[in-house]
Amino acid sequence: MNGSTLFRRTAAIAALTTAATLGASTATADQPKSPAETGIEQLTQAVADNTATDFDRAAAKTAVADIAKAAQLVAAAKLENVQFTPFSYLAPTLGCGFNMPFSLTSATAVTGFAAPNASVSLPAGNISFQVMAQQNGFPLSSGLTVAWLNVNNGRSGITALDDHTEYNLPTLSKTVDAGAGTVIASLWGTIDYPSARCVVLPTVGLSTVPDAPAPQATPAAPDASGATPSSVPATPAAPTTPAQAPNADNSGSGAPATTAPAAPAQTPGN
Repeated sequence: MNGSTLFRRTAAIAALTTAATLGASTATADQPKSPAETGIEQLTQAVADNTATDFDRAAAKTAVADIAKAAQLVAAAKLENVQFTPFSYLAPTLGCGFNMPFSLTSATAVTGFAAPNASVSLPAGNISFQVMAQQNGFPLSSGLTVAWLNVNNGRSGITALDDHTEYNLPTLSKTVDAGAGTVIASLWGTIDYPSARCVVLPTVGLSTVPDAPAPQATPAAPDASGATPSSVPATPAAPTTPAQAPNADNSGSGAPATTAPAAPAQTPGN
């Protein structure tokens, strides 16, 4: 093999390699992003824009990273109709609790699947997040935050759990319109009590939001007597029996009635 032949082959291999690289880059650039990828990008930008303190920034970054990992697992396992109400694990909590200075905080997510058993029925597409800390007394303020991502439609958000009761006490809960689909959420923040502050580290949950409200049982309407149809058992009709002929003593007989044959007519003179 002379030098010119080797040069031509080397140039051809280089050209093919360049073309393959450009083709792969073009294919990657043209491939559309999934809703989950779009939502994670939005969460990452929201963390950069809206977190003020160092703790909030670090916790928010951890939460978004956990959501991204969970989204990959959901896509790989093709999980659907996940009805886990509690979050995957209790959130480690510092500064309060029955075993100070360390305790665990419970986080839950309620969707339309649980609406018939809940005190308030949720509209379709809504999910409600709640927290319960191991601390006596009523909370005075909530610094809790939940980052959530719907991997099916790409909706996402970083939302404060700032709902209040009629007495202006924090409920440690929040309802968001995430739309139907599988929702991954990570929750963290602080809760202030009269004698303690709970610092809740991130925990991750996974739930499915239905696209229609859960069916509600419709009570049966009462009838004229005031009883519902379900409370009045059906009475079977009495069986009918063939008519029976009386005996000579006018008592009933178990045999059916019979008719005696007519006597033959008599002719005159016989």
